[in-house]
This record gives sequence, structure tokens and C-alpha cells, in this order.
Amino acid sequence: MKAALQKIGVAILLPAIFTSVASSAVAPKPPDNQAAVAPAAPLARFVKTRVHQILADAEERGDLDVAAKSAAELFDQVTAYARDSDVDSIREADYAVRLIGLVGALSSDEQKQELRYLRTNDELARAVAFLIKPGQQQPAEVYAVLKKLREKNAKQIDKYPNLAAAISVVHARRFERHINENKASAPDPTEIFDYYVKNESRMFFGVKAMPAELLVWVVDTTASVEEMNWALDKYGGDKRVGARFFDIKYDYDNFKNGTPKKITSAGFTLQNIFKYGGVCADQAYFAMEVGKAIGVPTAYDVGSSAETGHAWVGFLQADAGKGWWNFDIGRYSAYKGVRGTVHDPQSREGIPDSQVSVLAELIGTRSADRQAGVALTDAAVRLISLEKEGQKFQAVPFPQETRVTAILATPRKGSAADSLSLIELALKQNAGYPPAWFAVRDLAKDGKLTIKDKRHWADLLQRLGGPKYPDFTLSILAPMIETVSDFKEQNALWNATFTLFQKRFDLAASIRMSQAANFETQKDTTSAGGCYMDVIDRYSNAGPFVIDALKKAEALLKETGKGDKVVTLYEQTWSKITPPREMNAAATAQSNWYRVGTLYAKKLQEAGDAEKSKSVLEELKNPGAQTKKKQSA
Repeated sequence: MKAALQKIGVAILLPAIFTSVASSAVAPKPPDNQAAVAPAAPLARFVKTRVHQILADAEERGDLDVAAKSAAELFDQVTAYARDSDVDSIREADYAVRLIGLVGALSSDEQKQELRYLRTNDELARAVAFLIKPGQQQPAEVYAVLKKLREKNAKQIDKYPNLAAAISVVHARRFERHINENKASAPDPTEIFDYYVKNESRMFFGVKAMPAELLVWVVDTTASVEEMNWALDKYGGDKRVGARFFDIKYDYDNFKNGTPKKITSAGFTLQNIFKYGGVCADQAYFAMEVGKAIGVPTAYDVGSSAETGHAWVGFLQADAGKGWWNFDIGRYSAYKGVRGTVHDPQSREGIPDSQVSVLAELIGTRSADRQAGVALTDAAVRLISLEKEGQKFQAVPFPQETRVTAILATPRKGSAADSLSLIELALKQNAGYPPAWFAVRDLAKDGKLTIKDKRHWADLLQRLGGPKYPDFTLSILAPMIETVSDFKEQNALWNATFTLFQKRFDLAASIRMSQAANFETQKDTTSAGGCYMDVIDRYSNAGPFVIDALKKAEALLKETGKGDKVVTLYEQTWSKITPPREMNAAATAQSNWYRVGTLYAKKLQEAGDAEKSKSVLEELKNPGAQTKKKQSA
């Protein structure tokens, strides 16, 4: 049975995860009232006219409070009554809400003038309004940068709306990066805009056609224009910009002896990093900034293994109209199973690199579709928020005199089913919008998904790109499993998920660790220990998770009166681990071989076997030395 399961493709396994719990579950059908509605669609015309009226009145009278109230009422009406085929109406209504929120943050003296400008430059206004992250960014700060760009680049800004929007949301606050002891600060936003406009024809992916959501990961540069010009001349057109990580010599004097880095003394610039070298943080920074200079979305990725962290680079690659993020170049083998974290250029918060990977889905998409995905998610989140606050969603009906038809006969009421329906519609417009997936994840965490819902969403994860992004897929799928109340059923689902992700050692190991924790809550130490040992047996060479599994297994041995077997546990585990290929101090110290060996030596010392402990420590200092000594004897 196990062998047969391993041969089944991802496309079958993912939705089948929940089959054991609800074998008769099927994808939900659209509400019956949608099919019965007349084919005419005047709602779109009504919404467009109403939005124009709201914005025109706000511009004329300068009363943004009244405009905000009217826009919010319209958005609720459209959320309640718009059919699935009328996503443009929801997008248009949400645009009014977001635009008024953006302008409303300005001083009263500026509001009328700036609203007039934005209405005249519709493409730019929409790009900024849908890109800004409400609650995470201050609209006034974003608009201050946009205004500065407009004043300096009036003739160009309307030709590059996505570029202007991306720079505005990224550089709304002073942008700096701290790379160990060094600090790099971004140039003036107007200089960044000028650089990309001037060199648009030399940018790897171009600028005009790139979605603003991806441009965010290009314009978040902290290199000077002089540095970017140098990088563009040297590396322009590089398809594998991540490999520039290895162009930088490693500063072993700094790592071994703690001497000041040459790059720090010389000055922290791309040219000096290239000349003098540095440590992994400098290597990753160099590759990342080179990518931004040549027009490639890049990210500075960090992860922790043992007591110290490591930095590497992520970058966007594309071929034949399809794209993907590469987060593998620059990782030492000890970090292959470590999940990385990058900093969101807009929120400045750390996010999993898997979240960035999903943005590859944006390649080749239309701005209207991306914005519709945002608007539909906004609508779903509003329903979810009201429900959490114990409030009912009651949209004001359209007045009879408006004669709005082609709407739902039974309006949405704010149930979880309504929210899920809107989210699903959002993802069909824009599968690369993480907040839509997070809304589903949060509903699962709150116990709002039925088994039928879970099976349906597991299927959607597969069809809308889930298997391409396994880390991200598991992050959405896990809460669905964790909220299955029956312990046996939940464990069966984890086993099915393990089969799905078994080729991704880090994910498979994390699933086993979750199962073990569940078994411990049931006081089933035998099964918990079996899970920990499965991680140890399968993945000793695959990632740092074996350390946690070892410590958990050791605790169980002691708890069950088998403490005398702890040394044997570490000895057998260490014997399975292959010493790292990179025999430099930085890589070796973070490897499973070194870390488990160190723990093994400690356990030997605690058990009174000082001689053997010393022998293990010597082996760690000089890999292979003890083996050679035995052979010569």
C-alpha cells in the first residue's frame, strides 16, 4: 500500500488527503440564486457611475468624511449583491474606498488638489491604491513620496505608473539595511526612479510591463546610483544573478580570528565587496543588489542553524513565460533544510521566503485581475472581521429607483461560506496574492472550515499552483489538519500529508515532529518516540531538525527509565551522518555532523567515558584523522 501511494502524483494526493475523513465530499456548487438571475449586467454601469459621483463630489466639496462613508456603503452593497461574474464592480467599489483612504490621510488643504491629480492619472492612482498595505503603512508617508516623484519627474511618472507606485510604497520610510556591522542607505527615491527610467531598455525583465508587486523587490535597493551603474555595466543581462554570491571571496581571517573585515575598513560598497570579499552576509547582499541593479527581483534571505545564522540570496527566474524564485544559491549544505526569512520591503517585517515564492504567479498577469484579487480579498476579510467582532453584515439594499438588476437574489450575509466563496473568486483572478490564502488559513485556525470545505480547498491548493510552492502549501494546509478534532483522523491526515511532502525532507520532518507532539499530548510515548526516530533515521543528513528530534527522543528515553540508552542513541545517529563537503570552519561548525558529534562527546563525558569523548572531539577538529590513525596502526 505504501509503495502504491508513493507512485501517485501530487495532483491526486493533495485533494485526497481529506478523502479518508469525508470520502463523499464534493466541491461546493455556486448558490442556486446565481443561476436564476437575468443575464443583463447593469450593476457594473451603476457602480462605475456611483464611484465617479462620489469622487467628483469629494473633489468639489472637499468633504472626505462623507465620501468615505458613501464609498464604504457602496462597497458593502456590491459585496452583498454582486454575482461571481461581476468582479469588476467589486474592484471599482474597493478602489473608491482605498483611494479616499489614501487622500484622506493628507492635510485638508491638500486633499482636493491631490484627489484631482489622481483622478486625472487613473492608472497611477489605481496602482498605488491597490499596492499600499492598509494597517501596515501610513498613507500620508506613501503619498509624500509619490508627490515628490511627481514634482521631479512630471513628464515620466504617467508612463511608469507601476514603478512610481512601487517606489512610493517601499521608500515611504527611510530605507536602510544593516549587514552585520555595516549600514547601507537607499538613495533618494527620485534618483531611483531616474535610474530605472534611464536604463529601462537594459533591465533584465524591463520595467513598464513588470507588475508593481514584483517591482517592490527591485526598487528596494540600498546601493547608490554609482554602485548600480557599476553593477549594470558588469553584470547586465545575467540570467543567474544569484551565482554572484560566489564571486565574493570569503574573509576567513575575520571568521577565524575576529580581525576587522577588509570591506568594513575600505568602505561598504559593491565595488569594495567585490575587491576585498566578506562573509556570507556580504556575499548575499552583493548578489541581491546586483540583481536589483540589472532589473531582477531579489531578496536577502536568512536562516538559523545551531548558534549562528547564515545569509543567502533569492532571485526571480523566468523561462517561456513562466517564473519561479530560486532560494537555493548560497546555502551551505547545513542550511538546505532551513526555512529562510526575508524582510518585506513595504511592512519591513520578516516573512517566510515561501511567501515571496508565490509572487512568481504574477508574471504575465493583468493589473485589473491583480487588483480584482485584492478587492475580493478585502471584501472577504471585512465579512470575517465583522463575524469575529460579533456584528452582522447588513448591506443597505439598492434603492428601487436605481433599478439595479443582474444581482444576487439572495445577498451574502457574512457567513464563512460567503467569505470562502469570495476568497476563491479572488484567487481565480490572482493566485499569487498571499493575503487571500492567509484568509483561508485563518478561517481554518478558527475552526470555521468543515471537512467538505477542507477537501475543496486542498483541491484548490493543487489547481491554483500549490505543488509548485510546497512550503507555502503546507502552511495553508496544516491548520486544516490541526483543527480536525478526532485524534485518529487527524493522525491519518498527517500521514497522508507526509506522503505528499516526503521528497521535501524539511517539510516531511516538520510533519513527523507535529505528529510526535500530538502523541505526547495523548501520553503515547511509544508512538511519539517512533516519530522522533523516523526523523533521525530518515533525515540525519538532511537538515537541522534532527537535532530537535534527538533532544526529544533523549527526553523520552529518560522519562521512560531508559536513560542508559542515550549515549547509544547519539552514537548511532552520528555514525549515519556524512561529514560536510565544505571543510571550512564556517560551514563545518553548522553541519549536522559537527553538531551531533559535539552532543555525542558531551554525552560520553557525562557517562564517564572521557577517553572516547576526547577521541570524538579530535575527530571533529580533524575530520578523518582518527580513521587514518586506526588504519596505519
